[in-house]
Amino acid sequence: MKKITLLLSAMLFSVMSFATVITFDADVDKGNAGTDSNNAAAYTITKDGVTVTVSSGILGTYNNEMHYRIYKNQTLTVTSTVGNVTSVEFTCTANDDAKYGPGCFTWSTGNYTYSGAKGTWSGSASEIVFTASSNQVRATQVVITIEGEGGGNQGGNDDPVTPEGATEIKGLVYADAYYYEYDGVAYYDIDMYKDIDVDTYEYTYPEVYVSLEAKSKTALNGTYDVWYAGYWKSANDSVEINETTPGTITIKNTDNEGNYSVSGSFVGTDGKTYSFNDVVSVWAFDYDNYEEITLSEEGNTDNPGTDNPGNDNPGTSTGTITFDADVDKGNASLDAANQTPYSVSKEGVTLDVTKGIIGTYNNENHYRIYKNETLTITSTVGNIVSVEFTCTANDDAKYGPGCFTVADGSYSYSGAVGTWTGNATSVEFVASTNQVRASQIVVKVATSTGVEDVTIGESAVKVMQNGQVLIKRGENVYNVVGVQVK
Repeated sequence: MKKITLLLSAMLFSVMSFATVITFDADVDKGNAGTDSNNAAAYTITKDGVTVTVSSGILGTYNNEMHYRIYKNQTLTVTSTVGNVTSVEFTCTANDDAKYGPGCFTWSTGNYTYSGAKGTWSGSASEIVFTASSNQVRATQVVITIEGEGGGNQGGNDDPVTPEGATEIKGLVYADAYYYEYDGVAYYDIDMYKDIDVDTYEYTYPEVYVSLEAKSKTALNGTYDVWYAGYWKSANDSVEINETTPGTITIKNTDNEGNYSVSGSFVGTDGKTYSFNDVVSVWAFDYDNYEEITLSEEGNTDNPGTDNPGNDNPGTSTGTITFDADVDKGNASLDAANQTPYSVSKEGVTLDVTKGIIGTYNNENHYRIYKNETLTITSTVGNIVSVEFTCTANDDAKYGPGCFTVADGSYSYSGAVGTWTGNATSVEFVASTNQVRASQIVVKVATSTGVEDVTIGESAVKVMQNGQVLIKRGENVYNVVGVQVK
């Protein structure tokens, strides 16, 4: 568990260097590469200040997945204008030194090893040349790590590179709020995350960590300047706030059960803007003595909104069930050559796909719904009121949310996110124009509060007992190292 105090955070932020990870995926990052095997040519792909240049090859397809082809005796050159390259990882379509595998490469500098379909280079250079010396190489993905914060000044370029774009962080569900005082000033560090793995006591990503000056020990409502923020997509893929550009966050309680809406943004060290807008379950405690803090927003003059924005039905509440392809796999096949119907059930909600698999993109699994096939979502725990898809492509591009059609309710999409709203026990989505790939599907169902002891799911809940932090999931209780104690 992170418990970053003001002083420690400041020290770490000032002395640590951070890596930037840039992923080239042949399904998405195609540059000017051709797809005709009879017309092999040089091609180039540039992304976030890094360029991959192949002297002769094409984009090919294997198992419905595209790959970069580097023909025998040709080269793949990695160059960076945003900092020295410290690692390059290839994911290939064959293993070791077999034809098409990572062991067919030789390299110009640094160290290179391979195991199975993975080839890994390590060192420090602004340019590395890989030669397909013994055979053709086929790579579905090339992951490049840049030292420092990215945007560095390499090779005498006086104009820093500022990557464009913005990222909306989705899937935050829980938050730990740590209250402490330092040098006469009160602070809250708020750690927002998707879930907790009770076996390892590690957070499930995404994770966003913010530090702010507290307005009150027992209330959070208000709008704050954020002096520190960090976003972790994975353990090896993170970005922190640009300390010259303060971020902001608005916090508002949505009920009296510890649920708060959190909406904010910050500019990262990579120059990109990161934003989030979720409802999270907050657990607050005093960092000095680990005593739980009971939050109460009554009388808080920093309340940024109304308590009941137009909800005239106090007899219902909304439960959220999140399907994540990294975790919730049901009976789905992982083999693109074995496309079959599959189902994933969770907390009374079921996803049924008529034909597809679970695939991988950017080291993250996704649900594939093939073209002209259907995804049907049904609920036995209440009517479905919204469905939100997070896809691997944007809008109506191949794999994006705009490839869906739906007969009932309302459906819209923007970027990689598609949103359905309505009121039904079953909703059918058809991948009409192209295949859809969704890494996450969030389903909200309306449940009656008049039913006694209705519980949706068994999410992890932290409690304090006899001075010890414990994790409760259903009837089971675990300590902080993941050992079941009850």
